[in-house]
Amino acid sequence: MADEQAERPKIGDVGRAIAWILFICVVVALLYPAIPSSRHIHGRRDSCANNIKQIGLALNAYHDQYHCFPPAYIADSDGKPMHSWRVILLPFFEEAGLKTLYEQYDFSEPWNGPHNSKLAVEFSIYCCPSADEAPFSTNYVAVVGEETVWPGTRGMLLGNVTDGKSKTISVVEVANSGIHWMEPRDLTFAEAQRGINIPGVKPGISSNHAGGAQFLFCDGSVHFLSDKIPAETLRALLTAEGGEMVEIPD
Repeated sequence: MADEQAERPKIGDVGRAIAWILFICVVVALLYPAIPSSRHIHGRRDSCANNIKQIGLALNAYHDQYHCFPPAYIADSDGKPMHSWRVILLPFFEEAGLKTLYEQYDFSEPWNGPHNSKLAVEFSIYCCPSADEAPFSTNYVAVVGEETVWPGTRGMLLGNVTDGKSKTISVVEVANSGIHWMEPRDLTFAEAQRGINIPGVKPGISSNHAGGAQFLFCDGSVHFLSDKIPAETLRALLTAEGGEMVEIPD
């Protein structure tokens, strides 16, 4: 009888074991909702990368046909921007109906003229899935300037991107840009090189993704660059003919 009592677990040990089991159950219950949420967040980031990848494919298709990228904008006789590269690119997407939309667009009036205003549609490829934007806004913009692959009203030849197609940024992500996707407005070179997700700095490169933003490069590749990227590295990646020796950060 004494031996049997010695082998029985003590009440205190059982209580501690039950307490640990309950503790583990509570932790698992608290963490479980975060698992699908994390997957959802990464899924939206992947969808964003796919959007910008589609833009890259359309840009390269345009280059194949015209032997240069589209101009950042088409200007009127006074030099005022009238039409965006995002409109010019419409026929080069695979999405049904965009070629028809392009054919209906009137290049003789501004993008927001009486006729063209009626053509505005919600265009998912130009909007990040994580964004909470105003209707028709875009999250994907060019970086415009003589130093970049978007020098203004002239199209850039890929052969002139002497810094290397795989090391030169073409399109960047901007959260809450306030830019209608048909509007001929983007980021300037000075605005873009300020950094990524800099608090209080607007306009600038930014995203709804924690830790960085999506970037399209001239070779069609998409990279998620950290907002900790050194300013000099970001600047070098934005120039087309700067002559800098730079590697894309992991």
